[in-house]
Amino acid sequence: MTSITVRLARYCSFALVVGVVSLGQQVAVAQDRGTAGDAVTFESDCPPASRLLPSDTMAYLRIRNTTEMKAGFSRSTLGQMLEDPAMRPFVSDSYQTISQLMEEFASQIGLSLDEMLSIPQGQVALAIVPGASPEAAEAKPNEEETDEQIARRMQQQRRSQNSFGGVFIVETGRQNDSADSMERLLTQIGELATRNQFVESEEKLGGHSVTTWQPPRQRGPTVEWFYRDGVYVIGIGRETATDVLRRWQETDPPENRKEAAQQSKSATSDLTTSENLSSNADFGAVMTRSVGAEAETPQVTFFANPYAIAKKIISRSTSSFFIMPIVEELGIEKIRGIGGSVFRGGDIVEGIMHLHVVIDPPRDGFFGVIRPEPVEPTPPNWAPADSTSYLTSNWDVVTAADNLAKIVNRFAGEGKFEEFTEDRIQARLNVSLKDDLLANLTGRYVGIRRYQAPAAWNSVARVDALQVRDVDKAKAMLDKIRDRLPAADMKPESIGGVQVYFLRPGRELPDTLRRVERSLMLLDDYLVLSDSREIAEQILRARGGAQPRLADDADYALMLSELGAKLAGEQPFFLSFNRDADSYRVLYEMAASPKLADAFGQRGENNPVAGKFGDLLRRQKLPKFDDLRKYFNVSGSFAYDESGGLHFGMMTLRPLE
Repeated sequence: MTSITVRLARYCSFALVVGVVSLGQQVAVAQDRGTAGDAVTFESDCPPASRLLPSDTMAYLRIRNTTEMKAGFSRSTLGQMLEDPAMRPFVSDSYQTISQLMEEFASQIGLSLDEMLSIPQGQVALAIVPGASPEAAEAKPNEEETDEQIARRMQQQRRSQNSFGGVFIVETGRQNDSADSMERLLTQIGELATRNQFVESEEKLGGHSVTTWQPPRQRGPTVEWFYRDGVYVIGIGRETATDVLRRWQETDPPENRKEAAQQSKSATSDLTTSENLSSNADFGAVMTRSVGAEAETPQVTFFANPYAIAKKIISRSTSSFFIMPIVEELGIEKIRGIGGSVFRGGDIVEGIMHLHVVIDPPRDGFFGVIRPEPVEPTPPNWAPADSTSYLTSNWDVVTAADNLAKIVNRFAGEGKFEEFTEDRIQARLNVSLKDDLLANLTGRYVGIRRYQAPAAWNSVARVDALQVRDVDKAKAMLDKIRDRLPAADMKPESIGGVQVYFLRPGRELPDTLRRVERSLMLLDDYLVLSDSREIAEQILRARGGAQPRLADDADYALMLSELGAKLAGEQPFFLSFNRDADSYRVLYEMAASPKLADAFGQRGENNPVAGKFGDLLRRQKLPKFDDLRKYFNVSGSFAYDESGGLHFGMMTLRPLE
């Protein structure tokens, strides 16, 4: 792809994606204080993007209404935190800094950051679609061709036949500032294309004009766009935008479709609506499990067909004959679709996201490793109530390991999996991975994360625990490991009546990072590995009743109740709980730390962007995080297995008044 085509695609993409990013939402909060909640909505004649895209669309993201989404963000707890008087100077200064950094780009396209962010007003959609078949006839074999020329021609044919296209749909409304900004952007792109010898043409299609920019000597994809009823559609690749317009016309009343067909030879002349993404069975399966999960219409929906994307990418390569059989052997084609939805709203549940994976049965090959089983949601009695996060899952680890061994041995050679795992562990620790460990596991995993001041990249300490069937067998395994290792590698220490083995420290870390102290213990019927003495002592105190337990925590009980309502009788194999304030605290206090400003300042000597942000952090003094805790509550997630695939959900609760 030529540099000019890259720039064209970048301009088109940026104009449409910019309203999606969180920065746009934050800017809406900073610039429209007091009015963000009064979203300006309008009726649109544009069908949902899923009805305008081809049925074999490979990736898709749609925002139902960007104006409503921005207004919803301002009502969210994070939006309210950014509107806090103590945060306004920092938010405003951040926006000004970003505006300055984008001045060069803005001058090239003739739009300020404010104008670019204000372009999307309603529906916004992005999609990756199959590229159109090559317009020109494929080059014919020539007797005078060299082997190198033949190979190059074949490679070009493969790339053409397996090309990708892009579609961008943005609703601006009619005759307003947003539409004017979009027109100016497209005019600027057109002038840039002309200066770089793109050939511009225009075609009438049912009363609507489709503008096309064809790159010189077919070097790079064609760019085309049209406007209809307050909506701009830009396509990267031949026939991409045109195909959207034709599908749109097929949704018109019959009399309008007949008139459109008479006006353009290119328009479809019959009244049969062609297949679109909405008619794709895999897309429908994902949306049914995701969109139908909420009483309200989600603000964001997304979908992807990873196998279709991978197949095209692999088919473009000269090694496709070797790679594709491996992919098919693994059974990756069984993934028929991945997608979901995002919904924000509600008095108790602030937001929820669904993700659904459609998997064809039977689950063999790679999917033989996916063996989820129902998990007990009650935390162990040693999980502290003040944990930053808690998660638990259950897996048939023995069957999963056996199936993983088959896959590895199938491609690496018979016995290679055992050589990589069983043999090495046996030689190093004198235990059998399969017999001493895996066979003794129930399959339940428990993970705990806990914030430890001061803030650093590794300030969240962790505990990872595996439940065992036979405690005596697990103890014997630890004894064998201790006997095999040098004394300095596994030092025993009794804490609260429990034998804790502290492992040899790793490499020295800078003073800016938390000191890692790994330990291993058999706690009741769990093998527990931690990376902090403090968190190890905390779980032992919780077990002894010296501090509150998560199992008795009111926040956890509320989250579990809400998750149960979303599960609707399904048995989860994964559950998690998170205290959002602690999660944000890490990043917040790092941002407020003078050390981060100094680090940006040092990088700023060679990186202007880093330098700008370093100056920003030095100028602005953020308020104490404890003053902002009121804006955060708790969140949780779940996952369950069903015959047609896997379903995941994540929700955030509003803070209690």
